[in-house]
Amino acid sequence: MKMPTLSRHFGALSCVLGLSSLGACQTLDDFGAKLNELNDGMGQYAEKTVNTGPELAPATLPDFGIGDAFVFDSGRAIYVEKISGDNFVWNGGGDYRFETSADFTGPNLEWSYTDKEDRKRSGTTTIKEGSQSLWPLEYDKMVRVSTKSENIDPDTGKVNSYDQWLTCKVPATERIEVPAGTFDTYVIECSRYYKQWWMQTTKWWYAPEIGFYVKRDRSWNSGTDHSEELLTYGPAPTKIAKNAQEQLAKTVQTALENNNSGDAEKTHAGSIEIVVTPIKTVQTDKGIWCRTYRQELTARKRTSQQVKSACRTETGWVIEDQVAEVKATEM
Repeated sequence: MKMPTLSRHFGALSCVLGLSSLGACQTLDDFGAKLNELNDGMGQYAEKTVNTGPELAPATLPDFGIGDAFVFDSGRAIYVEKISGDNFVWNGGGDYRFETSADFTGPNLEWSYTDKEDRKRSGTTTIKEGSQSLWPLEYDKMVRVSTKSENIDPDTGKVNSYDQWLTCKVPATERIEVPAGTFDTYVIECSRYYKQWWMQTTKWWYAPEIGFYVKRDRSWNSGTDHSEELLTYGPAPTKIAKNAQEQLAKTVQTALENNNSGDAEKTHAGSIEIVVTPIKTVQTDKGIWCRTYRQELTARKRTSQQVKSACRTETGWVIEDQVAEVKATEM
């Protein structure tokens, strides 16, 4: 008689736990594979929970452009430095670079940085054929992803290879308040395993409204758990493409020279909408005219905003931070 699938799993587990007969049953690698299969299969017996969060339409993969930036209350700041085909190269501070697809829940496809001992570390990850995608996001969706990673030992130059797998699910939707605002989100959880061992779980709160996550929690089997919330987001003025920076500078000059306070000057640079609005005008005791203004950059449903000051000279309006840069150069 054919043994039910679940019974066969428990039979294999019993065989492994009988250490004296381990050789006759299966290897530890076989055991790891069977245990992973059993863990995946147990989901069908779990009690289904009722989602009490907001109803959300299926969420498609987010989109990013050069200069798109996200700053978290942990102090972590990342921005898109380059686009490589369908992938995005992110600057994580210093010389830390990592490449991802549009799916931020997946592994870093390439990464490199210099560690505290001034050693260069780097690695790559590929997603194996047959892996599933969590996108478009929908409540109660679950997938499994298998990966192969390689990293280079900074001391020996040896390439270390290892296989891992992840289970990712969308257990709920939730309305959440973070420093950046209040958002309706999909909750996403991905747990990473090496053979039969749980290594790490990441939980994101993804807001379709802005196409990024507004909160992230991470827990590890060894190490310190970590949580962070989104502080600000949107195109970073100094990180957008050069032609967009030039267009922003021209728009600032036009608005400060010609517009009354409260009158916005609007234009576009590629996919970025630029809005510059003078707010206040004053004359210093030396007779110099200065203006405070607000600039807003919007792309892919994300807006960044900065309030700046500039003073009138014979050659145009000099922005406050540009004056600071000149003084720093002269020192």
